[in-house]
Amino acid sequence: MADDTVTLEFLARPCQQSLQESKALRGEVADIRRLALQTIDYVRRLDRRMSEQRDDLELAVKSELSGGMAHMQTQLESYLRPINDKLLEMDKLAERVGALEGTR
Repeated sequence: MADDTVTLEFLARPCQQSLQESKALRGEVADIRRLALQTIDYVRRLDRRMSEQRDDLELAVKSELSGGMAHMQTQLESYLRPINDKLLEMDKLAERVGALEGTR
């Protein structure tokens, strides 16, 4: 019957190992949670940066296009101004001719 006795030390060893494993698992779960929160934070920062860069890129494209369009408008106006002046002179000449024909 002496061989069938179970000591507390025999029972405590598996409990102690189980406790150590539980502590290790809790530590690993805490690490996973921390890493997940860091990943979420990094994704939010990345989204914010991408949004800021998109806005900056949009502003740069608009400024480049508006500058080019303003230059093209200035060039067109300078090319068309002499033609417009000649058309105005022709209108005035037509009015004078009409006035002279009306007086005859």
